[in-house]
Amino acid sequence: MSATGRVPDDVDIVLVPLDGSSFSGRAVPVAARLAGKLDAGILLFSAVPTEDDVAARQAELAAVVPPCLGPVRRSVVVSLDPAGAIHEQLRQLGRDRALACMASHGRGRSAALVGSVATEVVARGHDPVVVVGPHPDEHASGEAGEAPEHPGGHGVMVAVDDTPASAALVPIGLGWAELLEEPLTVTTVAEPVPPALRPDHPARRRFGPDGDVEAFLEGLVAPARQQGHKVEALPLYDPISPASGLELYLRDNPATLVVVASHARTGPTRIVFGSEAADIVRRSPSPVLVVPRPDAR
Repeated sequence: MSATGRVPDDVDIVLVPLDGSSFSGRAVPVAARLAGKLDAGILLFSAVPTEDDVAARQAELAAVVPPCLGPVRRSVVVSLDPAGAIHEQLRQLGRDRALACMASHGRGRSAALVGSVATEVVARGHDPVVVVGPHPDEHASGEAGEAPEHPGGHGVMVAVDDTPASAALVPIGLGWAELLEEPLTVTTVAEPVPPALRPDHPARRRFGPDGDVEAFLEGLVAPARQQGHKVEALPLYDPISPASGLELYLRDNPATLVVVASHARTGPTRIVFGSEAADIVRRSPSPVLVVPRPDAR
């Protein structure tokens, strides 16, 4: 599997970047649930601009008590580059043993992560990052340090589109499902359209695969099933957008983790994720694992 599609053999530590805001703390209960399922510890991590800020930030981190049974560590470093500091910390921990889980403010509809540290972390690295959007499920999240009202969602859901790179997400999702000991579902959201009048003229959609959506998904999951894995194929339909369809489904069926691919290109932060992946992060009530696409440069 390519470096961008890396699935660790095990996760020892979940890194939670915090900036002192209550919003960044929304990642803490999500990280605690993931750490519990992975039998991992938690590292609360923060970067501050000067040495004079260290003591205050250490006090803030000391007040954050994740609802988990594993060990909790805290670290504050001085850096004007928070994303770079996060990458350096992941490198020191061992990228094959650590997972970053962080909140994103989601300021815009079409580019939910523009300007956020989460964008920089994904854009500048080759590691999957769990991103908690601005609207997590109210039952699955709470204030930093508070136990969630219930243990969160169930299952790993891979959200694919009709691009060739989507096929690479299936084994990645399978690897994370096995790590978390959760069932795997592969889904795509398609615009509902009237049936085609002629078989040789499949229905055209604004989003989602043209033609038979069920057949498209069955083709994607067939290799995993042939290897003996149990994978559910779930077609969803929504007249508005893929993010809208996923949000409606996840509200009633929250997932432990939703897996999406970042945009193939690098450069301006607004195209790092692509508008659909960014909108999914912004609207998803479940945490989203953003995976750098295998064809990313």
